[in-house]
Amino acid sequence: MIVPMKKAKLFFMDQESKRVLKILQLHGLIMPDSQYLQQSNPSLTLIETQKAISIIEKYLKKKSFGNNEVFNKDEFIEINDKSIQDVKNILSIQDDLLMHEDILKSLVEEKKKITPFETFDIPIKNISMLTNLLVVMGKINIEKKDNFLGAIQSLDLYFDEVSLTEHESYLAIAVLKEDYEKLSSIIRQSGFIVETFNLYDAKFSEVLINLNEKIQQEKKAIEEAKEKLESNIDKLPQLKLLHDQLLSDEKLNEIKLNSTETTKYIEGWIRSDQVDLLKRLLDDEKIAYELDLRDPLKEELSPTALKNNTFVQPFESITNQFSIPNPKEMDPNPMMSFWYWIIFGIMMGDMGYGLSMVIIFGLALKFLKLKGTVKDLAKIFLFTGFTAILAGLMFGSFFGITVIDKPLLDPINDPVPMLIVSIGIGIVHIICALVMKFIYCIREKDILSGLNDAVSWILILLGISLYASTIAGIYSETMLPIINYLSIGMILLGALIIVLLNGRNSKSIAGKLVGAFTGLYGSTSYLSDILSYSRILALALSSGVIAYTFNLLGGMVWNSIPILGYVLGLLIFIVGHVFNFIMGLLSAYVHAGRLQYLEYYGKFYEGGGFLFEPLQLQLKYVYQVNLEDRKNK
Repeated sequence: MIVPMKKAKLFFMDQESKRVLKILQLHGLIMPDSQYLQQSNPSLTLIETQKAISIIEKYLKKKSFGNNEVFNKDEFIEINDKSIQDVKNILSIQDDLLMHEDILKSLVEEKKKITPFETFDIPIKNISMLTNLLVVMGKINIEKKDNFLGAIQSLDLYFDEVSLTEHESYLAIAVLKEDYEKLSSIIRQSGFIVETFNLYDAKFSEVLINLNEKIQQEKKAIEEAKEKLESNIDKLPQLKLLHDQLLSDEKLNEIKLNSTETTKYIEGWIRSDQVDLLKRLLDDEKIAYELDLRDPLKEELSPTALKNNTFVQPFESITNQFSIPNPKEMDPNPMMSFWYWIIFGIMMGDMGYGLSMVIIFGLALKFLKLKGTVKDLAKIFLFTGFTAILAGLMFGSFFGITVIDKPLLDPINDPVPMLIVSIGIGIVHIICALVMKFIYCIREKDILSGLNDAVSWILILLGISLYASTIAGIYSETMLPIINYLSIGMILLGALIIVLLNGRNSKSIAGKLVGAFTGLYGSTSYLSDILSYSRILALALSSGVIAYTFNLLGGMVWNSIPILGYVLGLLIFIVGHVFNFIMGLLSAYVHAGRLQYLEYYGKFYEGGGFLFEPLQLQLKYVYQVNLEDRKNK
């Protein structure tokens, strides 16, 4: 159901501002108007805390799924200064780690560059002090070496091949300074890569010994820094708590209160079923306040707050993905959730897959502290797992294996009865949508629209369905004419209502005739909508055929090769059914939603609302803050 909203204006003394806002945030009671909100940039401490959490999480040996931290109210309200200091320490260690990693990288690069010239026994510093000679050191690809050496023979120089690898030759070339430009020209054309070195005053072999020592020192420093960071893993829950504390505080800082001469006040929306809770909380804290309440104005769109039972609540996310319910219309979720539950299960249509859904998502909900949309989706898959089991019983299918000799329905071998059932589900589904349309028109005191847009088509669809049932031969000779007349009468009555009412707003006879024609032409739209439900058969059939195919392939391999065949057959079975299970979940989720969005909601649903999002705790990492006096919504 959609909970009625109240527009609230809460007055309080200036000195009580922080306490009042904290109460509102802890219990999520008021959604402030946009005029009371101001944008603010995240604080440096918050940014640093987020960074510290990211750093420590890299050292977790076992990654957790979901948010696992639970704290009580007092723990959440009070920020621990030690946690802030822990953040500073972690970032300091991380800075040291990055510094040593950069130094190590440069040392390794220098070692890599020097190693090919290890046997060159003249210190670079000595070479740089030569008066008439320049020494050029570098490397060239083996394939280009001969051409390069041939080109430099014409110059007055000396060269030495210091080392040779599979692909490259490392050379040291001594050239007169006046010939350096000529050498440079050849180098540019040959592909010779010149290496530059620091002015070492020792031989390369000695430099390498020193580099290796420094590399080992840096590696040791890096390991020590990593060990220090890893020792902070036990502080992660407190860091996550600090993050959400700071984030929540910054949300409070975005609130801009208005003032009177003696008080502060905030204005916004509150659920009508939480007004008493707000008053009680303020009274318990002995806060002097004044609360003004009023109903939404006629032209005013209030936020939408939903209150449904445990079964319906997860399916609210399905509707919200399409459009948020308008607070002035009925909550479509109770009826929609039932149909989504049924259609999804039939599309999966296998006892094995349904049982897997119940086990997997049941365990996920029990042992993983899921939140928000992920939790809702897990519940939806859990609930629809039961209808998938029931559908699997009707089809006699367990992981694509026929376990019932004569199932009620057999989509693979006899798809026509399943198609009839799918179309029948579609007709009943659309009729339910039209009933919702009629109820909405009654609430809006627009009975003529309800008769024209809803009752007429209910009569036509029921009449057509009743007439089609006569083909099955389930009626006696006495009843058959009665059913025929009744069905034809319902169709004609529905058509007559459309002819009389569809052009009622037109003043001319021609306009009324055009309105009558366009109304009857709407039958093509209904035919298209009803045929859309054949996708129920299509998905049940595709899931069954794919499962059967993998079973067949696994069976063929099973007995083909001794011992190895068992392994390969089992592998095909597992991989195939995992693939089919995942694709079945995705397909059923999408197509069951499509039938709700287009065929069902298209008949009556307006939407266009926005969710009630009160000022509340910002829990990114913390799973829950226990509030002793919080009431269930």
